[in-house]
Amino acid sequence: MKRIGILVTDPTDWTGIALSNSVTRSGAQALTFSFSEATSDLSSGKFYSGKKDLTTLDAIIVRDLGPATRNDVSFRFDILCQLEELGIAVINSPVSIMRSANKYVSSYMFRKNGIETPRTLVTNSREEALLALVSFGRAVVKPVFGYKGIGVECVKNDEMGMQKLNGLLEKDGFVYLQEFIPNPGRDIRVFVVNNKVSGSIYRIAPHGSWINNLSQGGNAKSCKLTAEQERLSLKAAKVIGTSYAGVDIIEGDRSYVLEINGTPSGKGIFEACGVDVTIGITEYLMDQID
Repeated sequence: MKRIGILVTDPTDWTGIALSNSVTRSGAQALTFSFSEATSDLSSGKFYSGKKDLTTLDAIIVRDLGPATRNDVSFRFDILCQLEELGIAVINSPVSIMRSANKYVSSYMFRKNGIETPRTLVTNSREEALLALVSFGRAVVKPVFGYKGIGVECVKNDEMGMQKLNGLLEKDGFVYLQEFIPNPGRDIRVFVVNNKVSGSIYRIAPHGSWINNLSQGGNAKSCKLTAEQERLSLKAAKVIGTSYAGVDIIEGDRSYVLEINGTPSGKGIFEACGVDVTIGITEYLMDQID
């Protein structure tokens, strides 16, 4: 029987539980583990999570690596790379997780490959940041390694906005600014599995807010994609190299890719559309290791 590890931090996470159930239904053994108890025994070449020997796994599905703010994020990523080197299948691959988790890298790759994104500037320079804000008129400032919409700020080209931007520069030493795209008060999350769209939802900001993330109180509603939105989603996932991904699109004068999530939740799409994306993820994985 194949042994499939489900890497997830929160044992009550909907997607982690759904992945475990899908793996079990496929006839494999699902073993949930977290990197909060990660150990690398360099003498024996073994990797553990608590009492679980990760080198005995046939494959790993990464739901999440844990909080990006912790200073052991590099260690956790290195373990994934080393397990992959041992021949254990890892999805998403460590490289694609790195690319998607780093908004600067993913934005660069989108632009390099002709994927339409809002104008974006990443800088240590106060002068360049303020010039960008003047040019954009209104900008979204995001943590490069952010998640769940935490730490995202919207700043306008006025005195208060410039003060806020200065404060973020002083705090972090650099800023990632993206032009604010006027939109209908929503964005689109597209779930891509194995180069196919599994489902898509509108994420609608709660009253009085402009942030659409479901973890920030946004609501999910079933969405029918245009041909262009589907093309953008599939191309974004392919460029980053993900086996499965959540691609975020904003509707402005045209459709723009905002970012890509290499460890996305499937809960919103299941609740809004009745689509369990973990089934497709598991089927894809089992095909890779058979």
